[in-house]
Amino acid sequence: MASNNTIPINTGSNPFAPQEPPELLFLEYCDFIGTNISQMFYGVTVVLFFHCIKNLVWPRSPQMPSLRYYLAGYTFCLFSLATIFVAMNLHDSVLSFIYNRNYPGGPETYFEMIYSKPTIIIPNVAFVLSNLFADGLLMFRCKIIWAGKSWILALPATLYLASAAMGIMFLYQSSSPNSNLFSSGAVDFGLPYFAIATTLNILLTLLISVQLILHQRHFKDNNLVHGRGLSYSAIVTMLVESSALYSIFSLLFLGTYASGSSASALFLPILAQTQIIAPLLIISRVASQRAYTSRNSGSKALSPLDKSIRFSPRTTDLESLPLEESPTFSAYRDHTKETLVPSSPATI
Repeated sequence: MASNNTIPINTGSNPFAPQEPPELLFLEYCDFIGTNISQMFYGVTVVLFFHCIKNLVWPRSPQMPSLRYYLAGYTFCLFSLATIFVAMNLHDSVLSFIYNRNYPGGPETYFEMIYSKPTIIIPNVAFVLSNLFADGLLMFRCKIIWAGKSWILALPATLYLASAAMGIMFLYQSSSPNSNLFSSGAVDFGLPYFAIATTLNILLTLLISVQLILHQRHFKDNNLVHGRGLSYSAIVTMLVESSALYSIFSLLFLGTYASGSSASALFLPILAQTQIIAPLLIISRVASQRAYTSRNSGSKALSPLDKSIRFSPRTTDLESLPLEESPTFSAYRDHTKETLVPSSPATI
């Protein structure tokens, strides 16, 4: 159960109000509102899913067919996990608030009673798996953006493994008989799990953002931004690929969960969707050939000769950067300057 860190629900003189303690009513209020808001976020997930699949599978293209199909499979897995969580969470709400509304203690008491049943365990497993999937993609993007410098991922990889271990233990403890999200055993593993997951996401966010800022400065120094500073497309790239949306809701949930507030029941179902929306946004940009890629991060300098590399027709600054891995560059020295040119033609 949640602590008494709650906001009282004023039922006034309503004779039809349930005879339950204010803190329990507030928990039901947060659970109900969070479930409904998560349905709206799921609508965003559905739109992103079909957009990603459309751009990854159709039209057929010879450009990296295997990567596109891998991303399509990854997208389908994420969407499946999101659907499982939403469907099972909705099913649990129907059981609690419709079919067992008169259960002694109210719907939330019934919900806690069935917390060790498959109907609760399945969406919890989907939540942890989707988090691991999302962080895995973010780590992959970080590796690409840092041009294959594997040492950059040493600490994130350690945190990722710790997150997986804590997630498994959290599922085990919260699914034990007479246990739930707020029981002492679950909290002992739940807090480290959510804290590590949030830290990992913020760390990857910082690593990606720093490299993007450095790359934007590199563009400016080579007169490719024409003094406009950080372009709008670069800001969008940072916000999308650093999964800022997930970080915000993750911190909101972690803060309320750590304080024992019932408000955590509001943010948890929303977090389940935002952690899936974040990687889908990244895949959406990749599928549209607008993702930041290692070809650009691997270049030390750019010159007018780079115009021989044909990008997609909509290329402007960072808005439509190529998708493939970095080509092999060879340096040569001109009579007046040194520049870098591709050793073989590359076309997007």
